[in-house]
Amino acid sequence: MMSSHKLLILYASQTGTAQEVAERIWRESKNHGFDGPISSMDDHPINSLIFEALVIFVCSTTGQGDPPDNMKTFWKFLLRKNLPPTSLQTMKFAVLGLGDSSYVKTVQRD
Repeated sequence: MMSSHKLLILYASQTGTAQEVAERIWRESKNHGFDGPISSMDDHPINSLIFEALVIFVCSTTGQGDPPDNMKTFWKFLLRKNLPPTSLQTMKFAVLGLGDSSYVKTVQRD
């Protein structure tokens, strides 16, 4: 039997797209010897993030590129001024960002 490595998958999604992609990654990761939880960013205990060694973040935007509601607390935590800069230095991570090509585009003129 293949040994298992812990992998945390966190997603942020307004309409469910990033959640579906994260669940697909989670299922596929099991085939490659990984095991671990999958959760929305705001449902995962944020204080335990510093103990995670391997994380995949899957996030989609909403509206005109705004963050989804289920990552707002998570994002505020990461932007804290008193968050030690070394707190996540041992974490290996990947980020998958999902956007939408139908956003309104603005043209800047000089």
